[in-house]
Amino acid sequence: MVGFKALRFASHFLFLSLLILFTANVFAAGTVKNYDQRIKHLERLMQNQNLIEMLNQLQSLQREVSALRGEMELLNHNQSEIKKQQKDLYLDLDQRIQDLDQRLNSSATAVTAPIVPTPVVDTSSTNSDQQALSEQEDYQSAFAVLKAKKYEEAIEAFQVYLITYPASDFADNAQYWMAEAYYVLRDYQSAVSHFNKVINAYPESRKVPDAYLKLGFSFYELKDWQNAQRALETIMTQYATSTAARLADRRLKKMKQDGRI
Repeated sequence: MVGFKALRFASHFLFLSLLILFTANVFAAGTVKNYDQRIKHLERLMQNQNLIEMLNQLQSLQREVSALRGEMELLNHNQSEIKKQQKDLYLDLDQRIQDLDQRLNSSATAVTAPIVPTPVVDTSSTNSDQQALSEQEDYQSAFAVLKAKKYEEAIEAFQVYLITYPASDFADNAQYWMAEAYYVLRDYQSAVSHFNKVINAYPESRKVPDAYLKLGFSFYELKDWQNAQRALETIMTQYATSTAARLADRRLKKMKQDGRI
């Protein structure tokens, strides 16, 4: 009887032990599974955070690319404007050279050898004619250098001409074309100085309206908007019917459009 009870007790004890062990295993398995889920969840969060950072970086790069594209478009526009201005400059200069060249050829054909009615030679008259011919020939020689687009050499040639013939009928033209050569070379400070010389030294010259125009253009290139406006408006008031006035009006409108004045 005692043995039977001991056997039953041992059986119950073994059953309880197995039950406790099974429960512990189940709990342990559940805990491990829970840990695995939490780890996977954290991994997903980290992956999402990395994606967010990558997305932010991508958006930042897109903004930078957009800004660079805008800067490139602005640079291309400015380059196009510079090329257009340079082309207009050369076209204007070539036209002026052609016009003056035609006038020079016309005046050259009008010069004839002096007629001497008597054997008595008027020495003073002959010397005067020779002087006039020399002035014109030397001017045409300097002008030919300018036409060849040798602008630095042309500047030197006109400087020598003005020293040699300070009272020449072509002195105002020589001074003007020397200033134009400086302008083409983009030496705008020197251009300002020499265009002012045309205006101040030869106030009755036909080149004064053009000198005011290019004076305004030179100040424009130097970004001296106030003096550019003053020079261009002078043409509009004093030489309203000239070609220079039409070009001055166009530049003034551009300056207003660009907010320069």
